[in-house]
Amino acid sequence: MFSKSSNETKIAVLEERLTSYEIMIKKIDEAIQIMGKTSQTISKMLAVHEEKLDNTHKNDELIIDRIKTMESKNTEEHHRVIERFEFIDSKINDRIEILDKKVDEVTKFRWLILGGVMIISFIFSQSSMVVDILTPDTDNVRIEKPR
Repeated sequence: MFSKSSNETKIAVLEERLTSYEIMIKKIDEAIQIMGKTSQTISKMLAVHEEKLDNTHKNDELIIDRIKTMESKNTEEHHRVIERFEFIDSKINDRIEILDKKVDEVTKFRWLILGGVMIISFIFSQSSMVVDILTPDTDNVRIEKPR
């Protein structure tokens, strides 16, 4: 049925195809190995990135906690400063009120003295006795014409 040369040709063709398939399989194996190495490298890179992301999240949480702590401390210090200022301000206001009262008393005293001096000077100016006392006695001097 089949001739010997045709069988040999078919075998040669099949051997040639088998060789081609072997080369293709080797290339596929190499590609699979390269893909495996690449996959491992990508897995390592993803693990490193995951670790970096985790560290970044932890650092972010630490920073946020520190900011909140600083905010609360700042708020407490602010309230203390306000309380001190209010205390000092109330002390200053008390002292200013005391000084205002003293100035008012001194002013009243000055006006009283000025009023008293005016009354006394008016009384002295209207009193003839005072005028007599303060006016020196004059001797009657007569000027005559020489003769």
